[in-house]
Amino acid sequence: MNFLFVCTHPIQNLIPLFVELNKKSNLNFKVLYWEKINKEYFDPLFNQKINFNIETFKGYEFEFFYENKNNTEKVTKTFNQILVSLKLIKYIFKSKTDVVLVYGYYLPHIILLLFAKILGKKTIIRSVSYNLGNRNFFKRLVRKLFYNIANLLIDEFWSVGKLNTDFYLDFGVNQKNIITIPSSQITKNFVFKDDLDFEETKRKLIDTFHQINNKKIILYPGKFLKKKRPMFLIECFANAKLSDDWILVLVGGGGFYHQQVINYLKKNNPNNIFYLGFKDLKEILVLYDLSEIIVLPSDFGETNGNVLHESSQFNCTCITSNRVGAYPEVLNFKRGLVFDAQNKNDFINKIELLTNDINLRNQLKQNNLKFSEKIKPSYAANKIYDILSNYEL
Repeated sequence: MNFLFVCTHPIQNLIPLFVELNKKSNLNFKVLYWEKINKEYFDPLFNQKINFNIETFKGYEFEFFYENKNNTEKVTKTFNQILVSLKLIKYIFKSKTDVVLVYGYYLPHIILLLFAKILGKKTIIRSVSYNLGNRNFFKRLVRKLFYNIANLLIDEFWSVGKLNTDFYLDFGVNQKNIITIPSSQITKNFVFKDDLDFEETKRKLIDTFHQINNKKIILYPGKFLKKKRPMFLIECFANAKLSDDWILVLVGGGGFYHQQVINYLKKNNPNNIFYLGFKDLKEILVLYDLSEIIVLPSDFGETNGNVLHESSQFNCTCITSNRVGAYPEVLNFKRGLVFDAQNKNDFINKIELLTNDINLRNQLKQNNLKFSEKIKPSYAANKIYDILSNYEL
């Protein structure tokens, strides 16, 4: 079977999944990228060059339309989408693809699905979309028309979780055509050569940022965007009644609120809040391992909330808002605490509860670690392979 996975550009948490799918016998698996992004590239939201320091193009078959790109700013711009649409039409007519999966509801992907259907291919979408948010009547109408029409071109809808399933159902998809496959994540074994490599990275990080040593860490990993609310997090942490053992560590940066966060830290000079800047995946995984709690206080617009899943393989728990895509899975598997995104006091109370109750924290950590088995790349790859094997093509 020829299985084509179409993506805008390399996405970190998908790479281990691609490697695992490439190992499957009787499956001719290939990834098609719009853009082949350089290992080091300029990210407009981080407003700097970044390098996640993983092998992005190793261990699986891939093709691409454009290469040597060092900036992701124009990947989904209108003109580029027009060019990509034309290339996708040409590609699907020339390829021997049996099954086409597109990652996300981009216009070129919908056009590709149209021609794939005409040619009798099996069509699938993988999306992390959900349908929460405040929108006016016009936006709701446009969304309803777009998604309902696009979904007519799709045979199967691969969901990452409850809110994603609800999104499909809201836009006319039949429940029987939805299959839940949890979002696979970057693993420690994929990123590090061995345990010695992991421990050496940890030692270097602690030596560089000695303030975090022997402290209980609440970690925020992400960009300083409006939807992620970094200042909301900082203010709530500052108002929570915590022992001196606890510190808030911020990693990532960039975004609209970057300077506001920096100015706050310079002005107030808190002894329990530290900003470490951008970190590559090795350093982020080490920070997960050093942390007690991962926090993601986002408002509308945060999709799956990958850091909540990515960090679950380590001995930590989490706090997130009820506007993050993965929050039902946090609740259902009892992996952490969820607060009302509109209620600052609820967030503060959840921080105080989890930092003060070690028994609760340890139980949630155990549940989180157990959940991590469901998001290993091998787990998702096996499930995908089983689904594809049952197709009658």
